[in-house]
Amino acid sequence: MELTVLGCGDAFGSGGRNHTSFLIVEKNEGVLLDCGASTLIRLKHEGITLDSISTIVISHFHGDHFGGIPFFLISSLFENPRTAALTIVGPEGVRRRVLELQEAMYAGTAEKLEDLDLRFVEYSQGESTILGDKVIKAWQVEHSPPSMPHGIRLEWNGKRIAFSGDTSWSENLIPLSNGTDLFICECNFQNEVSFGHLSYSELLEKQSEFDTKSLWLTHMADEVFEASDFVLNRLEDGQKISI
Repeated sequence: MELTVLGCGDAFGSGGRNHTSFLIVEKNEGVLLDCGASTLIRLKHEGITLDSISTIVISHFHGDHFGGIPFFLISSLFENPRTAALTIVGPEGVRRRVLELQEAMYAGTAEKLEDLDLRFVEYSQGESTILGDKVIKAWQVEHSPPSMPHGIRLEWNGKRIAFSGDTSWSENLIPLSNGTDLFICECNFQNEVSFGHLSYSELLEKQSEFDTKSLWLTHMADEVFEASDFVLNRLEDGQKISI
């Protein structure tokens, strides 16, 4: 199993980094954790065909995390007509949110999505969402409440990959990380403590509470990405990690 970092930037694309999206591939099947606005561009850069992606899991409804879905879908409709089924998994209301965004960005195309084999699935905290050989688990985290923020974990073929989504410190990050092979955690600031995002100084203090084989940081402003005295792992766009 391999993870490719399609984007690990923040909402502002600090340092020219792409919006959040992680591609996990197992036996030529792909799963996206988040699909930020720049995701289609990065998929093309990596030479990934959209038909190879079976599932998109959304952590919350902010544009740098799910704003790439309309681009993904219009490509699947018109550029390279999709033949494979696609499942979009997200918080409550995911179908409505995706269709509203689709229509807002490409008026007249939401109704055309009926031409695709497209399924929407909602996850709930404390419950396992089973999609064939995949299990999705979600924990509520601390970010903009209207965006319905969650940390998400994918369990697939004996591997566990977790992603914090956007959040300030939450006790739910601990069970989210438990027993994971890879935990991707947001780290927007160097030292600032504020609602909705984590800082490097907080994570240095809290990292021992995580139960993971490998911790990597994402969603970094320049002050984090450019810091020289750093002991935690920082992701880069295009990076590949074997799991």
